[in-house]
Amino acid sequence: MAEKDPIEGLRLPEENSLSTGNSDSGADDASAYELTGIPLFLVITGLGLSIFLMSLDSSIIATAIPRITSQFNSTGDIGWYGSAYSFAMCALQPIAGKLFANFAMKGMFLGCLAVFELGSLLCALAVNSPMLIIGRAIAGIGAAGCFTGAFCIVAVSIPLVKRPFYIGILQSTFGIATIIGPVLGGAFTEHVTWRWCFWINLPIGAVTILSLVFFFKPPPRNSTKAPSALSRLENLDFLGAFLFAPAIIMIFLALQWGGTEHAWKSATIIGLFIGGAGLGVVFAFWQIRRGDNAMIPPRLITERTMFFSCFSEFFAMGAVYISIYYLPEWFQVIKGASPTKSGVMYLPLALSDVLSATLTGASLKYLGYPNPYMFLGTGLMSIATGLFSTFSQSTPHQQWIPFQVLQGLGVGMTLSMPYVATQTVLKPEDIPVGTSLLQCFQFFGASVNLAIAEAIFENKLVSRLDSWGFEGHEIEKILSAGSAEARGVVSAEHIPGVLDAYNYAITRTFYVATSVAAVAFLLSLGIRWRSIKPKPQPAVSDEEARSSSQ
Repeated sequence: MAEKDPIEGLRLPEENSLSTGNSDSGADDASAYELTGIPLFLVITGLGLSIFLMSLDSSIIATAIPRITSQFNSTGDIGWYGSAYSFAMCALQPIAGKLFANFAMKGMFLGCLAVFELGSLLCALAVNSPMLIIGRAIAGIGAAGCFTGAFCIVAVSIPLVKRPFYIGILQSTFGIATIIGPVLGGAFTEHVTWRWCFWINLPIGAVTILSLVFFFKPPPRNSTKAPSALSRLENLDFLGAFLFAPAIIMIFLALQWGGTEHAWKSATIIGLFIGGAGLGVVFAFWQIRRGDNAMIPPRLITERTMFFSCFSEFFAMGAVYISIYYLPEWFQVIKGASPTKSGVMYLPLALSDVLSATLTGASLKYLGYPNPYMFLGTGLMSIATGLFSTFSQSTPHQQWIPFQVLQGLGVGMTLSMPYVATQTVLKPEDIPVGTSLLQCFQFFGASVNLAIAEAIFENKLVSRLDSWGFEGHEIEKILSAGSAEARGVVSAEHIPGVLDAYNYAITRTFYVATSVAAVAFLLSLGIRWRSIKPKPQPAVSDEEARSSSQ
């Protein structure tokens, strides 16, 4: 008999509760609670749309910001329009995992989606800049829960051996949304209104709500063992959340403001780093003291597969985001592409990512081990980003297209596999917290590594412009104009120098991507080899069967 988990909505087949994830004793339970057919299609579609929306919201506003700042006269708030969303999402990711581990999964997911929709509505109706920023923060709070909840719903609805395919689908929607976000935002801003960047979330979110309300039936909990509401609230570790959130936000602010709003050596940036690190140390001590009741149980982060998966994702996502941000930059500045065309030029990476994630998930049920995919994927990412660093003004499409395909294949193999690997070693009740922890490391890694790349980009751009003989006020003018207008603020004879400087600075960022992808490869070597295949049961002779039945 499969052992019942006392937490509502989290009863998994017993095969997934074992360290190897391949016991056969839960086979009947798997068939009892497995989603199949039309319900499976509709639930996965709904979850995919939710991941798409959360990812879209992190990038769609980029091309709408100039119009927003003009309408609200809020140039000083530019940084907050994007960061309010990402700060809230990353800071609340771990507590979201605890919520899904302690309360009804279906209700929690729908509640988080409702919060996201409320934030989107406030943004769409915003009458001033503060209202827009508040709406973005509220949407980020909801997104933190939806990202975690989507993968948790897959975990309780689909047996482990089939799960990688659907995790790959969800992960690929993230990449697609990140790419088309700026293009879609630009189209809305140019042809309708920037408010449609947020209105679009409401009808699509409604589809997700309907699919889950009618077709997702969470496994029942054992009410005789259910903890009380008070004990569940105590288990959330509110103090841990209050320590973690400001620590993350201070570090985020330091990374965002460093080198732009304030010098890296300024008291503000140093103070933010010290404050964030100090709170981080206090948070770590509190987690150790709380033990298994901590927001991030120490036994979880110190588990070998969990530890190496988290840090591998931290660096892998850095390589992904550097490509996402700086490849379109290269297309627009060096190749003179419009935002829409740069999105089209990025399609080789996006499409190969989707194809790779789908094929990886489908083939994993035959191979059984996620490790080879992580090795190959991070290796391809390191090679591809290294090739990106060779770009010049004359690089033809015969090179930048296959280089992108290599990167897309690597990304598709890499990002979803740690979710599979950790679910082979985690207990069912730990899956929500483990999932949220992976996502927190992903988003935090993207921010940290992107900040490093941005600092290198700005430093190399200025030094290269200086080597071309540009005066200080001319360099300031070029930087203020932004990459899209860089050609238009200098005379024709100076354009080659500007393009050379931008090409040099952009390709230096890919050195960072190559390095962090290589680190991700090395860290992935530490992940345990655990097959998702069920172990074959030993054959039982007729005599043994008769004796056991007596």
